[in-house]
Amino acid sequence: MKLKYILTVAVLACSALFTSCLKDLEVENINPQQLSDFNEDYIFNKIYSNLVLTGQTGPDGDGDLDDIDEGTSNMTRLIWNLNVLTTDEAHCWWNDPGMPELNRNTWTNSNVMIKALYYRLMFGVTLCNFYLDNANGGDPATLQKRAEARFMRALHYYYLMDLYANPPFLTKLSSDNAPQISRADLFKYLEGELKDILGETGGSEQLAAPRTTEYGRADKAAAMMLLARMYLNAEVYTGTARWEEAKNYADKTIGTSYKLCTTPKGGFSAYQLLFMGDNDTNGAQEEIILPAIYDGATTRAWGGSLHVIAAMTTDAMKQENLFGVLDKNGDPILGYGTTEAWDIGIRARKEFSKVFFGATASDASVAKGAPKDITPYVKDDRAIFYTLGQKLSIEKEDDKNQGLIYMKYNNLHADSTAGHDPSGKFVDTDYPMIRLAEAYLISAEADARAHGGTCSSDGVERIKALRQRANVGSGNLYDGVAAASITEVKLEDIFQEWSREFGYEGQRRMVLIRWNRYAGQSAYTWEWMGGTQKGTQIDSRFNVFPIPDSDLNANPNLKPNYK
Repeated sequence: MKLKYILTVAVLACSALFTSCLKDLEVENINPQQLSDFNEDYIFNKIYSNLVLTGQTGPDGDGDLDDIDEGTSNMTRLIWNLNVLTTDEAHCWWNDPGMPELNRNTWTNSNVMIKALYYRLMFGVTLCNFYLDNANGGDPATLQKRAEARFMRALHYYYLMDLYANPPFLTKLSSDNAPQISRADLFKYLEGELKDILGETGGSEQLAAPRTTEYGRADKAAAMMLLARMYLNAEVYTGTARWEEAKNYADKTIGTSYKLCTTPKGGFSAYQLLFMGDNDTNGAQEEIILPAIYDGATTRAWGGSLHVIAAMTTDAMKQENLFGVLDKNGDPILGYGTTEAWDIGIRARKEFSKVFFGATASDASVAKGAPKDITPYVKDDRAIFYTLGQKLSIEKEDDKNQGLIYMKYNNLHADSTAGHDPSGKFVDTDYPMIRLAEAYLISAEADARAHGGTCSSDGVERIKALRQRANVGSGNLYDGVAAASITEVKLEDIFQEWSREFGYEGQRRMVLIRWNRYAGQSAYTWEWMGGTQKGTQIDSRFNVFPIPDSDLNANPNLKPNYK
């Protein structure tokens, strides 16, 4: 696995792996240590576009990464696959290279998808380092952009810390093999870096105040949220719990000008608006702190939001009024906003479905219908399931009719306007990487952990706010308690609430690890965990993904990141 269009200078772990493209950099000299032309704006934009784009000529045909399908190499798609398909949330029946091993938790350090995300993240670090090595102006605009580049580098290193534990580490372009950093030391570096660009340590390079810069660019709320996320998982990363700091930064974020999206529009619930084609304008932008931006006309990829829409659908669904919504003329809105349908490649595991339908749910008890039927049946706006023709349990991995379909994402626009892609294929739906609701759950969980497993009144109010936004009603299928009637919230309630609020958003793997319900334990299993239909224990080494064998061979400074 390597990036194409290799520069002659070695960067990061080894000379053949973390390099960019002459066309990307728009320079005459391909050695970044001898550049005669540095296009600051171009490289700055490239840092953000690494979240969504996969190559040089559009969605396919000239990809950044060798040895993997270009559509699969999309960063948000890879993050989704590694954090969702390896958990109790979803299963994919496709036999793409590396996919079965993710489904069954049986991967090795040669897994192509694990490699691809590793190199995609390292490529992002390289872009940030290249920008920061060259953008040295002292004007306010440059100082802000430098702070954003530092945040994006921190975000990439955060994912490397979370997924791979002990990655190679450099903050400047270098021809030397990168040293390996421990997870605890990387945590400490990221903590200091984020606090500095927040202005807490007196640095001149600071992010913009919340919601004072363009949508899609990182601001101080993004840095506060990344700190809150790190502190919530600090015991996993460093061995020391940091619940108070987690709650502090989550509460700070809640106190900014970001707010939960709570106003329905065009017949769609407020929760649905967060995952639709116009989520940059329909009110969801007030909650989405950091999106990966997609546009069907100008920013096209086979990953990200298109992946999580098309992989859950069939051609027949295009002719259905799935969400019970009418257009301005009173006609039913059909389909889900794209011509793509990938034959129900991904279905929900029964453990995820039961979070909504109840612990005793069965094929006989689950109602049959589209989301417009199932959401009121469950009495939770987040229960966006399609159950027609689907069984609850996945007993046979390649049977696409086993496992319910979770249609959380779509490319419809709440104002009934068409998508931006004239062909109707590529989507406008931005992929929320950080949104304010996460601060509510972090605050509540940290509160409960600091109070012996039961939330104080503050934590209860955080959970009530999310459930009220979701219109959780009395008699709902999982606990029967209406949002307004909640008086007590325990840690187990929050564990389930993470799945209801953030299902299919790439959060579940770390939630399971934080609760000791992932690798190295036997109390909790899910279908196909460890390669058996009923689920079996997996070794604790699977709590991190392995540094690729190719990088271990190329860089003598790197050691395997698990025993």
